[in-house]
Amino acid sequence: MSQDWSVGGVRVPNAFQLRRLDRILSELARPALDEDSMVASTRNALVELGICVGSDASRRDLVESLWSRKRALLRQMSALGDWGPTQPVA
Repeated sequence: MSQDWSVGGVRVPNAFQLRRLDRILSELARPALDEDSMVASTRNALVELGICVGSDASRRDLVESLWSRKRALLRQMSALGDWGPTQPVA
């Protein structure tokens, strides 16, 4: 049985949600000249996930929030045995 999350009113499978989190994390981890600047597509992706991106949100805080979601999702998928084709390897 697959647990889905709702993003923008649409049900999203766990594996797809995990991939989205990974993509956004990699975008936030890229070096930037201005620590507070963020690409519009990254900002939009965060808003779609329901993460408020205000003027006081630092990259570090956003990365911590995304990692928290990712850990929760990984625990959930592990408990359900719902890895599908995205089974992680060491």
